[in-house]
Amino acid sequence: MKQKAYLGLDVGGTGAKAGVLDGQGRLLGFAHRPYRPQLTEEGHIEIPIQTIYAAARGATVSAIGESGARVVALSICSQGQTFVCLNEHDEPLYPAIVWYDARASEQAKRLSQALQSSNLHEAMPYVTPIASGPKVMWLHEHFPVLMAAAKRYLLLPDYLAYRLTGRAVIDPCTASSTALYAEDASDYCAAALAAAGIRKSEMAEIQQCGQPIARVAPKSAEEWGMDADTLVVTGTNDQYSGALGAGNCRPGIVSVTTGTALSLVTLTEHLPQPMPPGLLGGRFPIPRYQFALAFSKTAGVVLEWFNRELSPGQSLQELDDMASRVPIGSRGVIMLPHFDGMISPVRDPDARGAFLNLSLHHTRIEMYRATMEGLGCNVHENFELFRRCGFPIQVVRSIGGGAKSDFWSQMIADITGFPIERPVFREAGVVGAAMIAAVGSGAFSSLEECSEALYKPERIFNPHPENHALYQKLCRNYIELYRYIYHHQE
Repeated sequence: MKQKAYLGLDVGGTGAKAGVLDGQGRLLGFAHRPYRPQLTEEGHIEIPIQTIYAAARGATVSAIGESGARVVALSICSQGQTFVCLNEHDEPLYPAIVWYDARASEQAKRLSQALQSSNLHEAMPYVTPIASGPKVMWLHEHFPVLMAAAKRYLLLPDYLAYRLTGRAVIDPCTASSTALYAEDASDYCAAALAAAGIRKSEMAEIQQCGQPIARVAPKSAEEWGMDADTLVVTGTNDQYSGALGAGNCRPGIVSVTTGTALSLVTLTEHLPQPMPPGLLGGRFPIPRYQFALAFSKTAGVVLEWFNRELSPGQSLQELDDMASRVPIGSRGVIMLPHFDGMISPVRDPDARGAFLNLSLHHTRIEMYRATMEGLGCNVHENFELFRRCGFPIQVVRSIGGGAKSDFWSQMIADITGFPIERPVFREAGVVGAAMIAAVGSGAFSSLEECSEALYKPERIFNPHPENHALYQKLCRNYIELYRYIYHHQE
């Protein structure tokens, strides 16, 4: 008889990852299927939804096959904002628009103005140019004939749930990334829907994380390599799924995710009021906690850019090895990694990346190390933001693709002065989604209990005091330079 297990599916910006977890927290099977969003001539970032679907299905089939287990429940986590438009036959009308595409700035302004003038007697949705709602408005304005056939607007988790079960369901955290829903509200904001020209029936149902959606339809079960009675459970945003997978289930823990983007998450019973402009926050999947999130849109994607454009043919591991032989401070080179604006600790959408203090003696390896150090300084200043807000930092856990690098993990410990704990499974988003599936199936009484029980540490990177002192000076120079260049005040 096959072992009972739970599947977590993490659908990210550059690929889909699937993992099968047993009831003791052991990873029985894992698979990754990469894809690459397309940059159009206009600077828009898109990807065919069929590409995402094929990657998610392929990763799931491989992970289940490797595990040899019987998956009784699955949950899907993903980034917010990325969405697809479907017609009445559930056919895509336009490629999925990737979350960090900011084409809809004008539409976001108009949506925000409409909400401000509507005299809302309820919480106002958070409107940004990367939110899904303004992008739907952009599509209707630029492709009116095509979009006249639109019947559904689904984000990635609800799209995949819809394909698997016939029911489109989204959790409140992810729904808030549409600019059509305010967290803790009972439903979508009617004024936002009206201003965006979207009917409520065209959006996914909103349901709490960890609640059952439906059983997988027989045809989908066969295609995805699972049983027809497999339960699909409402997931959440990948940042919060990753936090759960890292055992971040109570205040005092900070999970640092280094993937395409960089994020720091900690939990609290009460967020500061008013919230600092560079800090995001909201309701966490564990209902009694709220999350505080510091975020940078560009992290691993900058290293990939460096690798592709300046060091083709070499792996990131080879670049790490060479950079480890460069002294701290990269012989004077400082890199600002804000290739697509800043969010935390200072909100500035117009900020851009830069290499500073270059001379004819510098090499690309010093530039590479400076890039890593710039990202590390960004982590450090966001730690300081957390502390100014009164959030205790007792445990730091590093997850995501960057956590695979010993060099990066030690650098973060040395820069911040905190021990950095690395979990056994660095793909915490997958593990967190599997935890959510386990709770939804009744294997655990709560997400808090499950996260605490199944988290497993692998290694702790302790800071070296002499290195920390050198990095403190570097971080001061980094902050002074970007304040000068971007005209930021202290």
